[in-house]
Amino acid sequence: MKTANELYLEFEAATNAFLDKVAALSQSEINTVPFEGSWTAAQVTDHLCKSDAAMIQTLNGPVQPTNRQPDKMVDNLRNVFLDFSTKLDAPEFIIPSEGPLDKDSLLTSFKAGRSALGKAIKALDLTATCHMPLLSNPTRLELISFVIFHTQRHTNQVTRICEKLVAMS
Repeated sequence: MKTANELYLEFEAATNAFLDKVAALSQSEINTVPFEGSWTAAQVTDHLCKSDAAMIQTLNGPVQPTNRQPDKMVDNLRNVFLDFSTKLDAPEFIIPSEGPLDKDSLLTSFKAGRSALGKAIKALDLTATCHMPLLSNPTRLELISFVIFHTQRHTNQVTRICEKLVAMS
């Protein structure tokens, strides 16, 4: 099982990789639909902001002691979210807003959420079980792992969006 510090470093690396991709886009590019049926990079960022808000609420919400390995679901989460050959559907509550969206506001929101998540990783008992039936009541460690893999998945998506934008110009 990873330590809180190891998890934090992995979280920071995933966050920074995503931020580097999105921050490099202009206001126009971040709101450009790269191909039919795709979200814009702004919408991907909005989606992560909404997801992060739900994760922060769950991490800081009621918990109970865990009666299993605290990282039991991590491998499954990794396999699902890092399988880029599959399309996953987002739950309704984290579907992104229609564009165009303001790049600076999105990045400010994203960074604020990530700061709150980082504080949770450092301060909370990561072995405790959260109340989140949507994810089979994960531990905080599993929830942070979800955030990491979810971020990596969307970093891959934004990378593909950027490649398409370059091809379009």
